[in-house]
Amino acid sequence: MAVEFVGGPEQAEFMARVRGLDPGQVLLVPVDVGKSEAMAMVTDLRGEVVMSPFKFALTASGAKVLSDRTVSASVSRSAALCRVGVETAGHYHRPLVEHLVADHVEVVELNSAAVKAARGQQLRARQKTDERDLAAIADLLIRGAGRPPQQRSAALLEQAAWVGHRRRKVDMGRRLRQQIHAQLDLVFPGLGACFGDIFATRSGRMILTEFCNPERVVRLGPNRLAGCARTRGIRMTVAKSELIVACARDALTPQSSQRDLVEQHLAADLSMFLTVEGEVLRCERELAALIASTPARVLTSLPGFGVVRASAYGAAIGDHTRFTDADSAYAFAGLSPASYESAGRARPGLGITKSGSVTLHQAILELGKGMGMHQPDFADYRARLISRGKPRPIAAVAVAHRAHRVAFALMRDGVAFDPAHPIPTSAGRPVTTSQPTPETT
Repeated sequence: MAVEFVGGPEQAEFMARVRGLDPGQVLLVPVDVGKSEAMAMVTDLRGEVVMSPFKFALTASGAKVLSDRTVSASVSRSAALCRVGVETAGHYHRPLVEHLVADHVEVVELNSAAVKAARGQQLRARQKTDERDLAAIADLLIRGAGRPPQQRSAALLEQAAWVGHRRRKVDMGRRLRQQIHAQLDLVFPGLGACFGDIFATRSGRMILTEFCNPERVVRLGPNRLAGCARTRGIRMTVAKSELIVACARDALTPQSSQRDLVEQHLAADLSMFLTVEGEVLRCERELAALIASTPARVLTSLPGFGVVRASAYGAAIGDHTRFTDADSAYAFAGLSPASYESAGRARPGLGITKSGSVTLHQAILELGKGMGMHQPDFADYRARLISRGKPRPIAAVAVAHRAHRVAFALMRDGVAFDPAHPIPTSAGRPVTTSQPTPETT
């Protein structure tokens, strides 16, 4: 009979290893990582401090300091086991963790939210210092908390890198659009109202890049403006050109000296936007070439899933075998329902936990959006939830949960989506596109 632990499988695995060992010979090394330096100390399984807190730089020589002091403590205690626990801190911890793994050091990663909660359990929630964070990390390590660093194949590493690069460039492009619209209100007021989305049409982009001057547009007139579009292979109706010229005639622009300066800034931002847009397209080409060598390739068989959406989910999941089932991956994304129950009374309407991987959180929500837009049964499921009084955000999360179970099962089994056959999910519940499975929201 398997022994269960309140801390789950990670604690069970650790306790099985230390059972029977002298607690003084089990060394734990909590590491609190900053931007350019980190702090560590060494304790044993009882919580006794073996080596007081010390700082080291996040450099190769600094990592050697950590290694040397850990070895020194292990020799002094004749350690049977030594485990390093590193608090995840954005991207700052990653080079150190990779160095430790390459050096065959046993290392686990601890979520920063868990470290904050552990500090609160020590009644130090509002007393954050590096030393107290170390004490909280040590407490977690003593309990057997922490996950081994994710080991990704070269293809998965490339996929994650390109997905991250594209996400950053999309965010940059969104901010540039906002700046361009703000400048356009000074250079050519009202032009944006002539188009549903001025960036989405070739004629809108032509005006932005070549004719973003009301006086010049008025001189051209509707017919010549439409003719300029035709010579560039762009179709512009007479009605559209007349609308643009009328807008130019009525444009209330600032003084010429200020307008000239804003036009220069607008041109610079447009050039930058086009460069960023080209970089986004390059990312998508790279992801398209890469996806066949990753587990996410099967996701392109899902309705509403292209290379970008499938790659984002595949990169966020990474090595799917590190999760026991779809529900554990869902909890890792911070999308599980939050709960508060005391003395037999539960408090409803707490939303989701929001403690977990932000990238996986976003990727799963994108799954639901894609399936909801392109698969009728998923759209019907969302509509039924809304008709029963569920708020739209909760309905979106419920649809995403269902889509995630389908996607996780496809990646787990390595099979393409077939709407005619149920998919055995890791929770043991078959999912089809014709028989929606109710979700707890």
